[in-house]
Amino acid sequence: MIGYELGVFDILRESDLQKLDRTIQLSEQDDAEAFGLGIYDDNLCEILEGNKPLKNQEDRMAIMQQIRGIDFVFSVNSLDQKLVEQKAAKAYKEYLKELNEKKIKNEKKIKDVEKTYDLGYAPGTYDLFHKGHLDNLMMAAQQSKRLVVGVKADELVVEHKGRTPMMTADERMDILRHFKFVTDVYTYYTRDLHVANEYIKSKYSKGIDAVFLGSDLKNDFKKTEGINIVYTPRDPKVMKTRSTTAYRKLCLDRNQVSSYTGIKLDEQLTKNSEIGKNRKEDVEHTK
Repeated sequence: MIGYELGVFDILRESDLQKLDRTIQLSEQDDAEAFGLGIYDDNLCEILEGNKPLKNQEDRMAIMQQIRGIDFVFSVNSLDQKLVEQKAAKAYKEYLKELNEKKIKNEKKIKDVEKTYDLGYAPGTYDLFHKGHLDNLMMAAQQSKRLVVGVKADELVVEHKGRTPMMTADERMDILRHFKFVTDVYTYYTRDLHVANEYIKSKYSKGIDAVFLGSDLKNDFKKTEGINIVYTPRDPKVMKTRSTTAYRKLCLDRNQVSSYTGIKLDEQLTKNSEIGKNRKEDVEHTK
């Protein structure tokens, strides 16, 4: 027996992952052999909601495959129960085949030997978590035996970007805790990497071996000394459509309540904008 859940899983929310946690745990209680996640394709989303999701199905599947407790994902283009069960069963067979191949190759042991760093650190805002975030974090995880993710505090986002994030730091942290490759998550209130290094050292009895940042941040940290910074590639062309800024604009342009995001766009975003404006003025006033 396998367990599975279906959904859009577009912009992740803390409440979505908490519900998923419950379903996964109850599935394990019922002795399910594995747990799969069926992701609605773009056309089905449009039929059900009248709008395509903010992120395409490929990106949504890639992100959800990395959530703890998810063994496999599969595409759903119909809500017909028989068709869904057939797709889930097929995806489960493919998962078992891949699992067997990994055991034969003993990939986990090989990967651990090949990892360059013991303790990696990846700071960022991670608002409206998307495929670009996932790609950069997985690059860091592939090189680090342990990966600590730093989540930028709300007030630091205001100071740095001049706007409030659409999701609070607490919610962004909770989302990141659900990823398989994340060892630990904490909120940071300063961009000073030496401060982060001291904090992590106090918890792990050793400092950071490498800090992973997007290549678009090279100028921001070019004067930082004594910290090993690894810059992951970020294509400016891709970032125009696959970035927090791009997804935020899509949300604002829709100006409606979206079941994909759970965000009340016509009320909450206006409120956030005013809060961001006031906090930015407070920060500038104290400089």
